[in-house]
Amino acid sequence: MLSVLWFYPLSAPAGELLEIPVALRPELNLPDLSGQQRNLGEFAGKVLLINFWSSWCRPCIEEVPGIQRLIAVMGEKPFVVIGVNVGEGERRVEATVARLHMEYPVLLDKDSAEFKSWGANVLPTAYVLDGSGRVRYVGRGPLVWDQDDIVDVLVQLTEQQEHGK
Repeated sequence: MLSVLWFYPLSAPAGELLEIPVALRPELNLPDLSGQQRNLGEFAGKVLLINFWSSWCRPCIEEVPGIQRLIAVMGEKPFVVIGVNVGEGERRVEATVARLHMEYPVLLDKDSAEFKSWGANVLPTAYVLDGSGRVRYVGRGPLVWDQDDIVDVLVQLTEQQEHGK
């Protein structure tokens, strides 16, 4: 039984957003729910929140309303959210996206390869990239994405992007 569990990422009970001191520039190339391949280059010039999640992960599901409120708070700022589903089939993901009314792109990491290549090992895990594609923050475990301190960090990043810093 233990060997079976080793292949599945664990869900984390609580999280925090941590600054990354090293400028990592990871790649991401996955299909969305319509089958279109998506990559990070599409979002150049925008602050990007990439949220790795699965439908069986209760903390992941509990995070979704806060992410959607964050999108509304960020308004017209150069900011995008992408959900990356880890290890599940398209039908299950589509049903979850519909049930939760997820209003942001969701990509499919069916074999969990991207999740692993990004160094993630718990769900949910999120990365915040600046407009040049550098990872600036990581969140391991569930976060309340629309809480003031997180919004402040994201607004600062978008303002830096808007002013060319």
